[in-house]
Amino acid sequence: MISKILILVLSLFTVSSLKGQSSSIFKKMETYKSLAQIWELEPEIDGETFLMTTYKPVYVLPFRFSSHRRDVPFEQGDETTEEPIQLDNIEATLQFSLKTKLGRGIFGKGSLWLGYTQKSYWQVYNKEFSRPFRETNYEPEIIFNYPVRFNFLGLKAKMLGFAFNHQSNGREGNKFTRSWYRFITHVGFEDKQWSLVVRTWIASEISENPDIKNYMGRGDATFNYRLNKNLITLHAQHSLRFGSDNHGHVELDWAFPIHGNLKGYFQFFHGYGDAMIDYNQIHTIGGIGIVFTGSL
Repeated sequence: MISKILILVLSLFTVSSLKGQSSSIFKKMETYKSLAQIWELEPEIDGETFLMTTYKPVYVLPFRFSSHRRDVPFEQGDETTEEPIQLDNIEATLQFSLKTKLGRGIFGKGSLWLGYTQKSYWQVYNKEFSRPFRETNYEPEIIFNYPVRFNFLGLKAKMLGFAFNHQSNGREGNKFTRSWYRFITHVGFEDKQWSLVVRTWIASEISENPDIKNYMGRGDATFNYRLNKNLITLHAQHSLRFGSDNHGHVELDWAFPIHGNLKGYFQFFHGYGDAMIDYNQIHTIGGIGIVFTGSL
């Protein structure tokens, strides 16, 4: 199933890239885009369909340190460890994320998007296991956005929408497979230098990880603040439950200028759900690297 989804996503993005339009991901970014620019919510910036643009931040973190060693099942060649092993708590992380508009003018001003995000965790300093990629998470999604203008508790709403989202690690077997499907509703607010996107979702029941909602959450909020050439992002995700099911995470990201087009990236994470393979293990993580594009 995951291979078919990946083939479809990559095919559409390949078609988009061959268009070679000015909105390409390779276009120089002078400043960080606003929410309205990212999702083309205004008539004057409503772009064409099937053009490839960036979605979530695209970054490489060569050094990412976790306070806890990851106690996970592991495959080495054709062999599988009977018991979970402790991998290095220092690794590299890579993320790329793209989107393309599939349709516009839906129900008047609405637009339909295809998004794809992939995040890989590389044990590059682990000589014992030949520096493997211990985990890769795949996240294709279909997103519908509709521009709006209204005030809510003093906040200026810019968009409403929903998404069909699949997230998995593309592996097989009860020890290794992690996945869930979500129907997500969202609202976006924006004013001058900041934006806020709040989401909540209904998730499918998955037999291999039935408690994933209690760790990776039932809703989240992402706050962006643009300060000169810096972008500060605070992301919080929670199970929306109390007692023994009260779990979630917070993440702080800071994109900052280094020289010319080179931008640094700092990331701090605390909580559950950093990677799907060990979604029910708590981690405190700090990472440093470079970012190529930054948005939500």
